[in-house]
Amino acid sequence: MLSYRLHYVFVAVFLLCFLVGFAEGRNPPPVFESDYVLPETETPGPILPNTAKNFVTVGMSLSVTLYALFLVIAGLAVHYWRSRKILFCLAIASVVILGFLLQGCPCPVGMFQNIVQVFVEPAAGISWTVILLFTLPLLAALFWGRIFCSSVCPLGAVQELIAFKNLKISDRFEHIFGLFRFFWLGIGIFCVAVGLGYIVCRYDPFVAFFWYGGMYPVLIFGFIVLAVCFFIGRPFCRFMCPYGALLGACGSVAARKVSITPGRCDQCKLCEHVCPYNAILAPAKEPTAAERRSGPMKMIIAILALPLLVLVFAQMGGALAPRLAGLNQDVRTAKLLYLEETGWVPTLGTSPETRGLMQTGTDTYEIKQRGIEAYRMFGVAGFGLGAWIGLIIGIKWVSLTIRHRRREYEVDSSRCFACGRCFWYCPNQKGQRLLLIGD
Repeated sequence: MLSYRLHYVFVAVFLLCFLVGFAEGRNPPPVFESDYVLPETETPGPILPNTAKNFVTVGMSLSVTLYALFLVIAGLAVHYWRSRKILFCLAIASVVILGFLLQGCPCPVGMFQNIVQVFVEPAAGISWTVILLFTLPLLAALFWGRIFCSSVCPLGAVQELIAFKNLKISDRFEHIFGLFRFFWLGIGIFCVAVGLGYIVCRYDPFVAFFWYGGMYPVLIFGFIVLAVCFFIGRPFCRFMCPYGALLGACGSVAARKVSITPGRCDQCKLCEHVCPYNAILAPAKEPTAAERRSGPMKMIIAILALPLLVLVFAQMGGALAPRLAGLNQDVRTAKLLYLEETGWVPTLGTSPETRGLMQTGTDTYEIKQRGIEAYRMFGVAGFGLGAWIGLIIGIKWVSLTIRHRRREYEVDSSRCFACGRCFWYCPNQKGQRLLLIGD
């Protein structure tokens, strides 16, 4: 069994690396109060066009290679070696290499925003490395379950390594707040569609640590998430990670799902007690006569309510989203031009935006057209976001009305992070697994 001393050592090293890097990034330049004269600045020659491009290409290729290698190791550790110790060491390597050395970027967690950007602006283009980084973990989840979350993702690995006291939370809380990662996925797509940028990457609580700094609200949010991680297992992965929502959907239909025991189940309940993610499903009890009668009716009501939920939330999103259109620069500028041209503002060029346009002699017609188009996009995207939220709520409602038959303890593949705790504690583990590694 892994000693908690290793957890303390990792947390101390993690905080030390962050503080040292943060101090270096925040250290101001020296102030000379003597008669020292700065030497003349020499401007270096132009960088060869292909040099920077080749450097970025090599870095992205290295990232793809490392992610692919770590995914293979994680898949072997989960399904063949069944070793939590290997997963734990792989998590440390992920945090050190993919986290601090590569500074958490590129990361598949926010890559869906790059994919959406191509559909919004086809001229922007997309590189093959971005496509590979986005699809590799999803393909691995379709074959082996959420092995990417187990120890490959540096964001999830940090949470796994600093978890000291994993407190259980209620299943109702898990169902309700687990929907927010799907909502966050829709919000990320919405922001890219309306030109508000990559909001998922901007407010990622852990990338700020890997960058050794960032906006203070994000750093504070990151420290809060880290503090919660000490007591609740992977709160970011379970309730806030949009990519985890996609991985959970792929993991639920995986060809080879994570198994608790390589042999028969003795129903010792150790796996249920040790899992901090509510991912172990207990054997289902036989329904009562009343439950048999009410079950089909509840499912019919949930199925009939699903399109109604989609329609109601879509109308709400379509009505509320245009009120946020002022966040778009084109919409703000077009609104200021309209107010000045119609006389609501007595003097032309009152605002800095319109004053700059007047000084440069820019034609304002194109700017106003872009603002009108952006305003319309807010309405369309808001309608889609509302429909998405209603669809997710409706699907969750329908899924809760379905009764499953289980005679043994099973893994909920949509919630399981393949951390290895269940087969680490299983009494049938040692005698029946393929390779005795990590004991």
